Amino acid sequence: MLLLVGFQQFASGVPVSGPDPTPSDVDQGELMRIGGSSYPRLVRLQHSGAANGRVLASMTTYVDRAGFAVIYESRDDGATFQPISEIRDPEGADEKGMCCSTLYELPQQIGDMPAGTLLWAGTAGVGADPEQRHSSIRVWRSDDQGRTWSFLSTIVQAPVGPGVWEPEFTVSAQGELVAFYSDDGDPQHDQKMVQVRSSDGRNWTDLRETLKNDEFTVRPGMSGVRKLPDGTYVMVYELCNYDPVHICTVWMRTSPDGWDFGDPYDLGTEILSDTGGQPLGTPTIAWAPGPGPNGRLLLAYQMLAGDNGGWAPGNGRTLMVNDDPSNLAEGWREIPSPVQISYNQGSVCRNFSPTLLPTLDGQSVIHVTTDFEKYIGGPCEAYYATGPIDPSTTATSHDVQPMDPRPGR
Repeated sequence: MLLLVGFQQFASGVPVSGPDPTPSDVDQGELMRIGGSSYPRLVRLQHSGAANGRVLASMTTYVDRAGFAVIYESRDDGATFQPISEIRDPEGADEKGMCCSTLYELPQQIGDMPAGTLLWAGTAGVGADPEQRHSSIRVWRSDDQGRTWSFLSTIVQAPVGPGVWEPEFTVSAQGELVAFYSDDGDPQHDQKMVQVRSSDGRNWTDLRETLKNDEFTVRPGMSGVRKLPDGTYVMVYELCNYDPVHICTVWMRTSPDGWDFGDPYDLGTEILSDTGGQPLGTPTIAWAPGPGPNGRLLLAYQMLAGDNGGWAPGNGRTLMVNDDPSNLAEGWREIPSPVQISYNQGSVCRNFSPTLLPTLDGQSVIHVTTDFEKYIGGPCEAYYATGPIDPSTTATSHDVQPMDPRPGR
């Protein structure tokens, strides 16, 4: 995970330092809401009867000394969004804060939760200094397509100090709910990825390591998991401080059942586009229908560099598509991102942890990402737009430019 310092101030619109008069650099995209937005996530209802086809979006925000989630809905395939609910977790109140959230629709029954139940999970307790932080990952449930929410369970309660971040859900081939998250609590690792599972969404067991590296400063995290039509599970994640040229590279790995992702020391497959683009940081994926029976994968990320370093011309303006998910090492092509950001060199807001989803016909992609609304250090807000997956022209080979290699650049 990239820097969380100042997250709550960014989300709420309270400047961390004196305002920089730099205007918003979103060249293309519509403002989704006013009031602070971070970690947007999209899901299309597919197991909810008459509500199927609706698109729901979740974001975290910080208002009146409280971190909480806001839920938006689109009934016109991402053309417009309206607010429908909030999730006010008491563990995010009183300056404790809430971030790093996920949104998931159950594809089948888990315990007493039927298919179509919505789950939202996020990290509570991010506001304190690391020495006093007491973070946890909390799960909330909705049985009415996001209109109302009830607390379900705590996946993990960290001791004072370490953080637990960025939950992600899938349902395994064995029919269990699996949760992945990033963990700062192992003294042998600055951060590693771990996983647990549950048969009812309430009781979480079988903690195991998903991904780690013996170089202490290497930080795998921010997982995203999707199931392909052939039953293969694909995971995307960032790997920070592993590559001295590219600070947070994006990698993928697969699993036959959604639980066993292999040796946690196996870093998987690094993603590089066919024109030399190197995606960096905060990746998310979506599945879309495609030319083959396994469809295609859509990849969003924070920044784009050249394969030998330097900012790529498409930085802040591209997504990636793989038309053959059976071969993750090749075939990644760049497409113009629907939301376009002109200046993009990393922060806790700008293009941080974007999300995407194919339209109903599978021909276009709905894209949501964040940027400063008015000035650097000011309000961080979500922007959205829709664009084609197969545009008439694609990105060309990159001329590299000098790149600042410092963490948190």
